[in-house]
Amino acid sequence: MSWRALLLRIGDKCAEYGGSNDFKEHIETCYTTLLREIDHARDEILSLIVQCAEQLPHKIPFYATLVGLLNLESDDFAKQAVEDTQLNLQDALDSEDCDRIRILMRFSTALMCSKVLQPASLVVLFETFLSSAATTVDEETGNPSWQPRADFYVTCILSCLPWGGVELIEQVPEEIERVMVGIEAYLSIRKHVYDAGFSVFDFDDESGKSLDEKDFLEDLWDRIKVLSNNGWKVESVPRPHLSFEAQLVSGTSYDFGPISCPEQPEPPSTLSGIACGKQKHEAELKYPRRLRRLNIFPANKLEDIQPIDRFIVEEYLLDVLLFFNGCRKECATYMVGLPVPFRYEYLMAETVFSQLLLLPQPRFKPIYYTLVIIDLCKALPGAFPAVVAAAVRALFDKISELDMECRIRLILWFSHHL
Repeated sequence: MSWRALLLRIGDKCAEYGGSNDFKEHIETCYTTLLREIDHARDEILSLIVQCAEQLPHKIPFYATLVGLLNLESDDFAKQAVEDTQLNLQDALDSEDCDRIRILMRFSTALMCSKVLQPASLVVLFETFLSSAATTVDEETGNPSWQPRADFYVTCILSCLPWGGVELIEQVPEEIERVMVGIEAYLSIRKHVYDAGFSVFDFDDESGKSLDEKDFLEDLWDRIKVLSNNGWKVESVPRPHLSFEAQLVSGTSYDFGPISCPEQPEPPSTLSGIACGKQKHEAELKYPRRLRRLNIFPANKLEDIQPIDRFIVEEYLLDVLLFFNGCRKECATYMVGLPVPFRYEYLMAETVFSQLLLLPQPRFKPIYYTLVIIDLCKALPGAFPAVVAAAVRALFDKISELDMECRIRLILWFSHHL
């Protein structure tokens, strides 16, 4: 079995691993194979691990654990992994590649859990992002039109915490507390984001229903606070490094090189509504919202999922849709095989429909989501078709409230599906 196939398929229930679901066994098998190859394929192995972490981000904990184990046997292997991650992150920041920034931040957090990256280095990274965000929304010294970028940076920090919150609280409690206080301060000075124009459902202004709703960042902050109060227990994030803790602890931890966020654009010379609006629009195009939740199912269909687990599974699903755009069968296979211990068919349907109906336009062509829904029905014939039927009923019940563009998309999708 080639080391490449083992690396790509780690964490999957697949032929390469004898169809077993034992993560510890997967890591041991892959690790021993990589160890045999490392002397003559070191650079290739390192390059593929970092590439896999970037393009199969739901499996980041497995790749970080492998780096931690190889760190014990091969000098400088992990040091090079940290340097490559830092260079890639700086490159992603300079080119404003949101997906790459977010995923490399997650990989850095997982490397910290595997004793490869110093916890203090990760905190410095968080504080660099937080400082840039706070400067941006400051009325006097910043450029509040670019709040979408500032919000994105803070979202990146918050979305790392389910992956490494436990370790950070244990190892650098004061520093991580300082970050949390900084985030709270940021939330107090930013403007609440209310974009009625992008709402899939039209609400009656008098009901005020959508005006009072938390925006995406406020909602994520609440989920993280609940997670913190629950002792950072997350079901949907695999923690394979714990099985190897006794070995990993003897590895050398490295520091991250300095990272700099790009300079914020100058505020418009005339602070007119039009000039500021143009800059805000440009910022929103570069740092768009990934998800607008539809909430089409009754709460009891999703009530067993913790608030933070819902966010994490949505991220997994969106990443699979992103990286397998063009490989619909692989996309469906990965979507139904996420490393989570609970069922999530309703959440999966809601996430796919939220992308199909995303305003102003879906990220990919609507045909892609149509084909993925069909493949999911084939992959889970006993469960998913009934969930899709329930989604159709829920959306058709609300069709009078549905935005006209979304109504047309829904009708075209359903015609094709039938």
